[in-house]
Amino acid sequence: MRFFLSLPRFRRDPLNGFFQTALTYGDVVRYRGLWVSFQLSHPDHIQQVLQSNFKSYVKGRGYQILKLSLGEGLLTSEGKLWQRQRRMTQPSFQGQQVAGFVSAMAENTVTMLQRWESHARNGVILDVVPEFMGLTLNIASQVLFTTNLEADTESIRHTLDIGRDYSVDRAWSIVQLPLSIPTRRNREYRAALANIHGIIDRIIAERRRASASIHDLLTMLMEARDENGAPMSDKQLRDEVITLLTAGHETTTLVLAWTCFLIGTRPEVVERMAEEVSFLNGRTPSYEDLVKLRYSRTVVEESMRLYPPVWTLARTAIQADEIAGFRIPAGSEILIFPYITQRHPKWWPEPDLFRPERFAPENSAERPRYAYLPFGAGPRTCIGLNFAMTEILVVLAMLLQRFRLKLAIDPAQVRPEPSVTLQPRPGVPVILERI
Repeated sequence: MRFFLSLPRFRRDPLNGFFQTALTYGDVVRYRGLWVSFQLSHPDHIQQVLQSNFKSYVKGRGYQILKLSLGEGLLTSEGKLWQRQRRMTQPSFQGQQVAGFVSAMAENTVTMLQRWESHARNGVILDVVPEFMGLTLNIASQVLFTTNLEADTESIRHTLDIGRDYSVDRAWSIVQLPLSIPTRRNREYRAALANIHGIIDRIIAERRRASASIHDLLTMLMEARDENGAPMSDKQLRDEVITLLTAGHETTTLVLAWTCFLIGTRPEVVERMAEEVSFLNGRTPSYEDLVKLRYSRTVVEESMRLYPPVWTLARTAIQADEIAGFRIPAGSEILIFPYITQRHPKWWPEPDLFRPERFAPENSAERPRYAYLPFGAGPRTCIGLNFAMTEILVVLAMLLQRFRLKLAIDPAQVRPEPSVTLQPRPGVPVILERI
């Protein structure tokens, strides 16, 4: 397929464009443009790229755009640098460490829910997307820095919006002007980048000067050492912090928002989730309590199946390969769409229906492993997977002990917008009812 000829159609509706292409042409679709690209939909082919032959592939060309914002953080780095950073960062996200972050998750959630009380009393329609965005940003900042970035929240949010829009426009542009050329968009983007760099650099410098030891994620990263005993440089530390602060909080926000969208029209699902958390008797869940929230976890997993925040993954072949009889030349781009594979009728009966029971053990045992990959897969599976699921379950458990929510808009009016992440547009407005 000649991609340039179809570019306007794909840009208007990327999700449908790529989905219909997969349904029409099959599990492997070859595009010709400035370079050759292959769209993969079959779990076995995805496994080959992300797991069994991952050394033949690196992050795709689009990640070079994200490097402008995130530098050489875990999301964008490659090779020995990525291996070094992964080894140094991994201990900070183990179960025991994540368990220590639950109190920060709960404290910030309580603050948000207390603010929601007046909305419930007055019957105010509330868009949960900006609410969750503020919540997860506050949690991320407290876990990272043991401080609340309340004063910087709006500035950071504005900066992230600019970065997201800039990255999407640049990804779809045939000609990508150098960032050094002073166009209006480039100037705006550079200013946004300087702003968030300034905030992070200030926090790191203050921590370097602090006399007392502070136990948070930033301290763990600062104290981490590689196999030679060397710490991260200040620039590498900033890149990792920005990656964790931006990528982490936005994806968690979207899982919470899409989950509320889906359960907002299913009162029986809400009641079953509420019944499941009733053993807490109004208290904050502990890390150990979360294993008991089996049904709530399936609801979240089904939400991520239908609306994966990371809707596309890309890799570039650094050496030739063969997939399903197709020769993959070095330099080819591999396009993987969790959104498509996770809704493909080959792997998911009635794929567009919201059915949490799909993820009950008895219903998922025979499903191909790589038919579901909301956190990626293989060696580069998202390092924050456990942290994100813990945060999501804590927030939902606390929310459902206080409120029932109902979607305040026709569900058909909410559409997934494939930006860098999968955004609900125009939002997720709900009506809250105090229990």
